[in-house]
Amino acid sequence: TMAASFVFCMHVAMNHPETTPGPAQSLNDYTPVIYVVAASMCMYYVFLFYQSYTTFDELQKARKAFRDKKTKEAPDIKQIKYGVENVNVVAANRTAGNYTEQLVPFLLGLYFYSTYVSVQGAVKWGWVWLFFRSFYTVVFKLPFPCLLISTIPAYYCVWFMMGATLVTISK
Repeated sequence: TMAASFVFCMHVAMNHPETTPGPAQSLNDYTPVIYVVAASMCMYYVFLFYQSYTTFDELQKARKAFRDKKTKEAPDIKQIKYGVENVNVVAANRTAGNYTEQLVPFLLGLYFYSTYVSVQGAVKWGWVWLFFRSFYTVVFKLPFPCLLISTIPAYYCVWFMMGATLVTISK
């Protein structure tokens, strides 16, 4: 449902007829930005739900392995959820954690950029940021430096919006 909501927000935003090319002049000018914010909230909850799902899925696998006598120690949810031995759980935890860490700077950058520079630009940078955040889990599981394929462009989006805003307001 959350993934469908994300796709719906993206579809509606991309087909929004009136996206202001310059800074927002009215509350209505923020409408396409709100779609990006809504999609980012959907993605946030997708990552949180995935984090919980992964923990319980891996716990179920560990219990089955214990029942089948493939492991000697009974699994403990705390060990699986907070341990560092299960790459799937660690990837889900880091995906949710990293997204949470980056969400506030992203939302501030999006708001500032749309307010002082360009609504249209903020929406484009917002969708690019969401795209690069979307596959963090996949590249986290790959050898380093593959993770940078997701993180560096996403960081660039945030810093570009913040930097362009600071340049604009300093004139």
